[in-house]
Amino acid sequence: MAETTVNTVQQLEQSRRVSHIPGIGTFHLPLSRNDLLLLLVAFTEIGMGVETALAHLISGSIKPGEAIPVVFGPLAGIALIIALVMRVRAHKATLPSSLIVIGTGFASVAVGIIGSAFHWSRVLPPTNFANYGLQWDWIIYAPPVVGPLAFAGVGLLAIIALLEDTKPETGKLTLPGIITFNTPLPQTRQFLWLIALGLYAATLSATLDHARTGFESFFVWIPLVLGVFGSVTTTLMAIYHKHTSSDYFIFFWVMLLMLAVGVIGLGLHVNADLPEGEPGIQ
Repeated sequence: MAETTVNTVQQLEQSRRVSHIPGIGTFHLPLSRNDLLLLLVAFTEIGMGVETALAHLISGSIKPGEAIPVVFGPLAGIALIIALVMRVRAHKATLPSSLIVIGTGFASVAVGIIGSAFHWSRVLPPTNFANYGLQWDWIIYAPPVVGPLAFAGVGLLAIIALLEDTKPETGKLTLPGIITFNTPLPQTRQFLWLIALGLYAATLSATLDHARTGFESFFVWIPLVLGVFGSVTTTLMAIYHKHTSSDYFIFFWVMLLMLAVGVIGLGLHVNADLPEGEPGIQ
């Protein structure tokens, strides 16, 4: 009886590792979709910690408050990898692994919101400033107000990825070993909405960042135009319940194109400094 149960669990796990994309093909994945998302979030957390450290070192040193995301990112990534290993070894979600993901996810959301609040506090000039108020130049040269929200986005992504789609396309989700509940949207469309919002935020952040250059270079327009296109494409995929093979085909290649632009942009940012422009906010 026990052997039959184990075989059933393993067969279910194998079925979750097969992903079919209409118009593209069938993929046999090394992990289930949700486990791959957790792995993606783990490495994203680590990467954001490193990126935040580099960004904060511009001032010459990292202040105690600025060290929070720098330390949290790698620790969160390691915690999620540990939780993922526990899930893979058990061939299912376990209560300890679920609690680790939930705790890490909510902590990441908190770090993102608090970090964004700190950055917004640098946007407004001192109250005794002659032209007190929210001004475009201050938003551009202040620390990126949208950037820290990336921690919040990936934290939510980890929590949603933890949930199991009990009845696909119905919105009925299960937090393994804890609770089963109904949601207004199927899990796939929840992922799409979260990705769309993340793309809008990333595009806005890139716009403010590249505004420091005066948009003089052709290359700084590429992530802005493609970011808007990718955001709208993802939004349409999230809005509509039924999709054609052409929809999946276009979405698949748009996402690959955005990945390519992201990698190229990383290389350009590593190999070239942005112009200093006017003095920033001290």
